Amino acid sequence: MPVLFLLCVLSLAVYATSTDELTAQAHIQKLSESRYWHLLMHAPKEESEIDDDRFFLASEGKTNLSAELDATIRYFSEDNNRSDGSVFCRFPARRAWLEKELNTSFGTGECHEYETLLEKLDPQKVTLVFPSAHINSPASMFGHTFLRIDSSMESKLMSYAINYAAQTEDQNGFLFAYKGITGGYYGFYSMLPYYEKLKEYRDSESRDVWEYDLNLTHDEVMAMVRHIWELQHMNSWYYFFDENCSYNMLWLTEVARPSVHLRDHFFYYVIPPETVRAFEEESLVAQKHFRPSKRTKILAYEERLSSAGIRITQSLRNGETDINMSGLTEQERRYILEAAAELVEYDFIEGKIGKEQYTKRYHRLLSARAVLGEGVDIPIRLKANPDSAHRSARVSVQQGWYDHRSPLLIGWRPAYHDLDEDDTGHLAGAQIEFFDASVGIDRHKIHIENLTILSLASLAPVSHFFKPFSWRMKTGWDREYGNDTLSFVARVGAGVSIGNERIFGYLLSEPEVRAGFASDAGLGVSGGLVVNWGNRFKTHLEAGDIFYIDGKDRSRLTMTNQWGWNSRGALSLRYESVKQVYGEDRFTVGINLYF
Repeated sequence: MPVLFLLCVLSLAVYATSTDELTAQAHIQKLSESRYWHLLMHAPKEESEIDDDRFFLASEGKTNLSAELDATIRYFSEDNNRSDGSVFCRFPARRAWLEKELNTSFGTGECHEYETLLEKLDPQKVTLVFPSAHINSPASMFGHTFLRIDSSMESKLMSYAINYAAQTEDQNGFLFAYKGITGGYYGFYSMLPYYEKLKEYRDSESRDVWEYDLNLTHDEVMAMVRHIWELQHMNSWYYFFDENCSYNMLWLTEVARPSVHLRDHFFYYVIPPETVRAFEEESLVAQKHFRPSKRTKILAYEERLSSAGIRITQSLRNGETDINMSGLTEQERRYILEAAAELVEYDFIEGKIGKEQYTKRYHRLLSARAVLGEGVDIPIRLKANPDSAHRSARVSVQQGWYDHRSPLLIGWRPAYHDLDEDDTGHLAGAQIEFFDASVGIDRHKIHIENLTILSLASLAPVSHFFKPFSWRMKTGWDREYGNDTLSFVARVGAGVSIGNERIFGYLLSEPEVRAGFASDAGLGVSGGLVVNWGNRFKTHLEAGDIFYIDGKDRSRLTMTNQWGWNSRGALSLRYESVKQVYGEDRFTVGINLYF
């Protein structure tokens, strides 16, 4: 018994000495101040952005990175529990880095769950994935980014997606926006098979998907996977503008390759398309791939089919069986059956038909298609990559010539895109603007011209196969009422749009309420035409009338031409004719600078 006691004392003494020596060495090397330790802690400065107490081993670890490092070394050195759930198994990224920096080994453990994950993932490469914007979903107005861990399997569908998102069941868009801006949700990392994420974004939400294969080495991929394991089940407050889905993918990538500084590309907010550009600028992208959405694919069939082919496709979609396709080429018959099958699946995803109807119709169409043999795949036009879009923040300088004044107009908008701007890399017909503001300087006087809190639009053209409605809303202050008077306006409207991404027209009914210096309410009607000429040149023509309860009716005609020389700048020429209290013609010429 005394011998056993002596052995235990000696063992503890060895551990204590080892721990003290390693801690002292870490202090000498100032490891707690190193960039990599800050990356592992998700700490831009001295406080971690992880809000889950389980992530920290020291009681003050969130705000004291040195204490957290000391506690980590102590656990790795002295904790005899080395099984699943232990500190040794929970933090493999910390352990691997400390062993390298301290030139030591903390021994081995029995981390079966972690080893099972590695076997399931078979991590070889990493891909950044960007599903495009989905304007009718408040959570997806700017698009989304996540990472895919690619295995050695040829099919990427069986790879795993690493995602970060707010945990919420709120369906109210305004409630989601408020909580998202103020940090009212927890954000969690999740890992799902890639085919499930594709089904969610590409099929269910009809969002085109871009994939960016990253040139990370295998060691860098493993460093990322080790850190992903550390973050499982951990939560942090989710913020819509900065600590969002894209921002957390930047942390993971910097942990994998600490020589890149992705987060330094951003200051006050992080928008998913801008993160794609940051990966490009840090020379992380090896190859790019485009996966069209189900809607994009169906529209490609619509462009190829004749009028008769479209009618037959609709009949097959609705379950009719006795269809005469004589007189059509064999290739068009193939396209008809393929398009009908895609539409039946789309209707099932949208909940328009039940599972039994779907199964019966889908099987019948595929069987008929198989009889016709191999044909030519439907050609799908490659869309502009999001990394080619103009940048999100904008400063504008314009000279205006009005009938009664000639202001120099200076504007600023932090995000993101309006209907007048070039659609290259953007969702055509979509507008998302936050806090767009401009002032006019004229005769040594400064006037607020407009201050938009939020402006959204979704002008989605109808087609033979799709019948979306178009809508637009705005809230903020402008000078569009009366005698050039600044007033607060809330406007929302809906209507229809016809055309395609290159040229489309729209007609909207837009009720409006004004308050402040000019209080009134009215019902407006607006119609417009948008032409994307190519080479970043765009024309937007709009005419409208609004009929007020108290004030005089207002008519308005605008024509805007913009040409972007690249993603950093554009020339703008605008003509506006307004008639309410009096008629006035307004011309403005200027530049938009994007950053």
